[in-house]
Amino acid sequence: MKKILAFSGSNSSTSINQKLILATTQLIDGIDVIDLRDYDAPIYSSDIEKASGIPTNIQKLYDLIQGYDSVILSSPEHNGLPPAFLKNILDWLSRTDGQKFLQDKKVALLSTSPGKNGGASSLGKLSAVIPYWGATIVGTYSLGSFFDKVDEDNHLKFEEDKTALKAILDLL
Repeated sequence: MKKILAFSGSNSSTSINQKLILATTQLIDGIDVIDLRDYDAPIYSSDIEKASGIPTNIQKLYDLIQGYDSVILSSPEHNGLPPAFLKNILDWLSRTDGQKFLQDKKVALLSTSPGKNGGASSLGKLSAVIPYWGATIVGTYSLGSFFDKVDEDNHLKFEEDKTALKAILDLL
């Protein structure tokens, strides 16, 4: 059985993207969920890297990712882009051993928002850079109108959303 790691790129304790990750775990078995906030690091700086090396939290995250076959990442959208928190984590991860921290990993990219676009602009940006780090993107999924489509227990309300998301997850 393939090992799948899932997380949101949000640093909000009430993240709807983390809730989308939780909804995703109900569609297929074998997904391990982490909170990316547990791997926070200082804003990337070559000066910090030169003086201190890779932060311990980033090295732990890198090591964790290496133990998985696939990754599910749900990214918020801030002004049409992935959030600075996620960008910073990715910047640090790209400085780890060999810079190909997602080498040979299958990745599903998700996003949600209260609006109808569902964070699709952010996913477009991530889709352009994720393969650079060695990953194969198996699919992207934007869930618009989050509060209309996910219940209080983090279940997707509509079969069409479940079916579309499961089709991507089955490719992992």
